[in-house]
Amino acid sequence: MTQPNTKPLPPGLHAILGDSAAGTFLSIYHARDRLLVDQDVLCCGPTPKRDDLRAWKEVRHEYWSTLVPDADSEHIHSPFNLDDNAERLRSAEHATIWAATSLSEQLFIAHVVHLADLVGADPARISVVQFETLGSRGTRIQGMGELNEENMSAHPDPVPLSKDALVDYRAAWIALTSEIPTGFERFANERPNASPWVKQAMQLMTRRFPDKRTGLTHWDHKLLSMTRKHAPRALRIIAAAMTEEWDDGDLTGDSYLFGRLLRLGDERLPKPLLQLTGAKSNMRATEAVLTPFGEAVLDGQISNYPTNPIDDWAGGVKLSSADGVVWFHDGGRIVREIAGKPNS
Repeated sequence: MTQPNTKPLPPGLHAILGDSAAGTFLSIYHARDRLLVDQDVLCCGPTPKRDDLRAWKEVRHEYWSTLVPDADSEHIHSPFNLDDNAERLRSAEHATIWAATSLSEQLFIAHVVHLADLVGADPARISVVQFETLGSRGTRIQGMGELNEENMSAHPDPVPLSKDALVDYRAAWIALTSEIPTGFERFANERPNASPWVKQAMQLMTRRFPDKRTGLTHWDHKLLSMTRKHAPRALRIIAAAMTEEWDDGDLTGDSYLFGRLLRLGDERLPKPLLQLTGAKSNMRATEAVLTPFGEAVLDGQISNYPTNPIDDWAGGVKLSSADGVVWFHDGGRIVREIAGKPNS
């Protein structure tokens, strides 16, 4: 049933992040043919520059399909997937982006703007319905999936993306897909008038780089910490990590964190940080405990690197100690190390 305070659906095409949010949208507006769904979470995994949309989709599919080896995928590919229907942005009379404030939501806005540019859509026809706070206490809305029908139907008015806002989100996309990390680090200083949410998103992406002192990314360190507190069930460890970090606005999802957990316990590492048991293709059937090396790293007695190699992605930046180039997060700055010699 339509909510009594439901606002009319703006004309044209609409885009939203995530199947859950899409389900709520459709239960209100029943406009299946006018909704595109972004099913990707771009703050996770590699996002190297690919101007060819097919090549971009291949990179992202490869990442998600191999994140948890031998896992049965629960993903259902939507025929209304944003990437597959990007050409519709060009012919749409208008395009409205529905978004919240978290890192993944802000990257989603940048993604839509990039796709519109890629297919030659008129950027003047793009608006954003920006959800920021909810209720009398002004609770921050992190993701669109948090909203029920009543909340979403009383949406803010759509606001056309200004020329400055378009430049901001294009700059965010360039930072996300660049092979060097300076765009993340410098974004807030170079674009001081940008939305506070996109500025925070760029800052949060610096957490994908390993810390100079521990050799671990933010989420890897958090998973070790939660393992110490909540071992051995992987599901409980991951849930605790997500709960503790919720207010930061870095909504990665449990699949990403399970993939990171598996990396920490990979037996091919010279010194795994976790010992894993159970069916490692299913987080509900996996158990994890800290190894002595993991304990020492968590206590700050030793760094994970260079004992263990670094082979990872931070946005579009490939981190590979085997190739001799690694970027580290060091006290708020991103610094480069070549063959063991620091070079900022």
